[in-house]
Order: sequence, then structure tokens, then C-alpha cells
Amino acid sequence: MAKAKLQTLRGMYDLLPEATTQADYLIGTFRRLVEAAGYGRIETPMLEDTALFVRGVGTETDIVTKEMYTFEDRSGNSVTMRPEGTAGIVRAYIENGMASLPQPVKLYSVGPYFRYERPQAGRQRQYNQLSIEVFGEAAPSVDAQGIILAERYFRTLKLDGVTLQLNSIGDAACRPAYRKALVEYLTQNKSKLAEIDRDRIKTNPLRVLDSKESKTKAVLAEVPQTLNYLCADCQAHFAGVLEYLDAMEIAYELNPLLVRGLDYYNRTVFEFYGQREGAQASLGGGGRYDTLVETLGGVSTPAFGFGIGLERLLLETQAAGVLPEPDTGKRVYVASIGEPARMASFRLIEELLNAGVSAIGSVDRDGIGGQLGRASKLGVPYVIIIGQKEVQEGTGLLRDMTNNAQETIPLASMVKELKNRFGV
Repeated sequence: MAKAKLQTLRGMYDLLPEATTQADYLIGTFRRLVEAAGYGRIETPMLEDTALFVRGVGTETDIVTKEMYTFEDRSGNSVTMRPEGTAGIVRAYIENGMASLPQPVKLYSVGPYFRYERPQAGRQRQYNQLSIEVFGEAAPSVDAQGIILAERYFRTLKLDGVTLQLNSIGDAACRPAYRKALVEYLTQNKSKLAEIDRDRIKTNPLRVLDSKESKTKAVLAEVPQTLNYLCADCQAHFAGVLEYLDAMEIAYELNPLLVRGLDYYNRTVFEFYGQREGAQASLGGGGRYDTLVETLGGVSTPAFGFGIGLERLLLETQAAGVLPEPDTGKRVYVASIGEPARMASFRLIEELLNAGVSAIGSVDRDGIGGQLGRASKLGVPYVIIIGQKEVQEGTGLLRDMTNNAQETIPLASMVKELKNRFGV
């Protein structure tokens, strides 16, 4: 009986060396910008108590009802692989007494999350996010600073055509009136809605606003808008956010249908879109969640955050051609010819690495042609060739791969010579 072919699970993927180099560049750029803005890195477990997400994300959200990887551990506890990052960071904020720190507390994270949903380009069942969270400050300037930080990130990556959409979905003071008007409107037009959205009228009506169903979109053309139901405080807060964005000449579009798929959001919500078509155009977004800390057992604490999908961003930057080429300009290839040169080449590679010079080679391979071909494909600027003659003389041939010029250099001086040429 033939053995079954082993391969990745549906919705999981391998990130190969070229892509990991590109992802590291995106992550490194993000870290540099957020740390400059005063954010400190936090890491939370990938496995959490299921109750954290049920209470924090919302019992009627698609994440909790359909998408979580939930199972019982060997002690009979219900645990879940984290489907999003904010709830876990809020739990850490409460559990570690971070409310006693000078406020606001500014945190960022980079890591994988898991949702059992239909895989699609840029969104697999395991995905990564770059995110920030700000705790302890309710001012609209915090919202604006976070949005501008995300905009600065896309601008630093030289991504053209990224657009920003904004909305305010109110708070506990004004949301009930809007929810009532929304439910009444949707109920009147229930027969015109897609089936999935009919079910949401009672459970989670705001999610209908974010529907991707064509039938529902037609109905939403006349739907009541959140901005018309904001209380005075929410109006003032949103006006403040827009004032700061206008002051920094940040372009945006007001989108009255914009909501987020998690129950904890209130007031400001926003999303950035790239130039790719369809649902995958969204690069990331976020908003304010002023009640989540208290919901999860902490003291009342205003909060704001956003997340950017790494996989979607990788596709966007690859398509735009803005990712830097791999830097091979300071790497040397050591080629050996025959048995006598094997140990000398091996030793030289390790000496170069110890000195901080990037060095590679295949000391157990014969055939200088194949080794030079590999060095050429790898794009290294120099090759050191060691054969029997060089071993006897204690030298090596240093070949410049740009013009094939060669010079003989004592092996004892080779490390110093490469350090000088590379400026190491």
C-alpha cells in the first residue's frame, strides 16, 4: 500500500527563504518605526483560555461561532489557539498590573494567529499580524497618532495608492439608538437581504454593514448611517480625530458602512486598503476599544489599537516591486579544489565568519566550474579559490566576480583583506 503524501494542512503554508527575508524586512521596518514612537514589544502565548475570546471578542462574532481552533487539553480545560491579538494583550495588561505604570502604556506585537476559515490569497488559517495597542488615554490625538503611524509605515515602504477609510460607530451612550434604527430598517428589507445577513439582524446587526453579499449591498445604499446617531461626546471625539489628520494632511475617506468584525470596538474605526482587487485589498485596520479592559476584569481603561496583516502586505509589496533585493554585496564564496584544500577552505570559512565576514562554500565538492557557477548565481562579489598549489604556498586566489580579475593573497592575510574591502 502506497504511503500517503505528507503535505501542509489546508490553510497552512511554508515561508521559504526568499519570502522570509522579505517578511523580515517588513517586520524590521515596522519595529523601527513603532519603537521610535515609544512602543515596547509584548509577546503573549499562542494558547489561551477559551473564555478570554468568548468574553472579549463576542459570542455572536464569526470568529467565536465558526473560526476558532478550540479543544480540551489533557486536564479537561477548554483552550483556544489565539484567533486575534488584542484580547490576549488586554489579559496581559490586567494580569501583570500594567495599570499601575505611567499611562498611556504603548505596546506592539508581531506574531501568528489562527482562524479556521476559507483560505484565500493573503489570508490563510495561520496568519501573522503587526499590531500596536495604547492603554490609558482617551484623547482623539491617540487615535490620530496611531492612524498616522500606520500611514507612515506604508509610506516608508514606498507603497503608492494606499487609501484610508474612517468611521465612528459611537459608544454605549448612542449605539442603542442607532442599533434600533438599523434593526428596523433591516427588518423592513429582510426579504431583500442575503440569507446570512438575515440571520445577523437579531444577533449582530452591525456586521450586516460589512457584508460582501451583492444582494445586501444594494439594500445598504439607503441604510441609516452611524454618524447621524452619534452623541455629543462621540461627535466631538471624531471631529478631533479628523482635525489632527487634516493638520498633518493625511488623506482619508469617510465610510459610514465601515465597522470592524469584533464586538469590542467603539467610536473610531478605520481601515487601510491597497491596490489589489476584492476582499484582499484590506491591508489592516483598527480602532478604539474603551470597554474591553473592564469587560475582561480590569479597571475601566480607554484603549486604541490596530493590526496589519503580514501576508497581505507581503503580496502588496511584492506586486508593487518595492521590496529590497537580497544584499549579497558583502559575502564571499570559498571554493576548494581537491582533498589537500578541503581543510584549509573549511578553516578559512570559519575564520571569516568569526571576524564578521559573511562567507559560504562547499568544501567537500570537486570541480571549480560548478563552484564558480554557484557563486555567480548567489551574486557574491568575491570568490576565494584554494587548490593544492595554494595550500603548499599558503595562499589563496581572490577573484573579483565583476570582472574575473584574480590576485594571489597569503591565507594569513585573507581575513584582514576581506574585512578592509567590505568595511567590516
